[in-house]
Amino acid sequence: MNDLLSLKSWMILAACFTLCGALPAQEPGCLEISRMAAMARANSPAALKARKDEAGDSYRARLIVAARMLEINPGNKIAAESLLNLLPKDEDSPERDTWLDLTQLQQCPSGRIPDSDGDLLDRLQYHLPRLAARAVLLAPDKMFDYVFYTQFSLTPESDYAVQMRKVCMARHQQFVAAVSRLSPKDKHWFVSKIFNPDGCRTIFFPEQ
Repeated sequence: MNDLLSLKSWMILAACFTLCGALPAQEPGCLEISRMAAMARANSPAALKARKDEAGDSYRARLIVAARMLEINPGNKIAAESLLNLLPKDEDSPERDTWLDLTQLQQCPSGRIPDSDGDLLDRLQYHLPRLAARAVLLAPDKMFDYVFYTQFSLTPESDYAVQMRKVCMARHQQFVAAVSRLSPKDKHWFVSKIFNPDGCRTIFFPEQ
């Protein structure tokens, strides 16, 4: 009898471990991260669209779709415009937090994100400044939005200002016009601390 009870106890304990291990993956935030990574993993427009349909229409999903589409098809102007339309407009906006942290672990309380998923999203996030620069070359009418975002895009790891040099050189007149539209205070800060359009010179560099 005792052996039977002991066996049942072990079976219950094993089931609990299995269930407890599965629960974090079912947390809404963790499941969302998994779906975001699936989009970042897509290698064709058709695959990206199918995975987008599963992921929904959140800001983060739209950002990943636009960025990944631009990676898959570097000349896609629609994707370029979509990415630039998603540039955060305010320093305190939730969109800025998402742009700077695609995984947003606070959305997955257990923090149990597969390394492969986290690596994919980290890679895409790392390339966002380069993709934004590519996008504005395809859609130069969005130049002011691209320049304006610089004010709150920079972190010690960001190379947004570095990527800006190719934009300044290729679209110099439009770039200078966009900088001129900044408020006097913002323009002074931009050209003295971030990027000087004269000579297309980057001032702010990421930490090594």
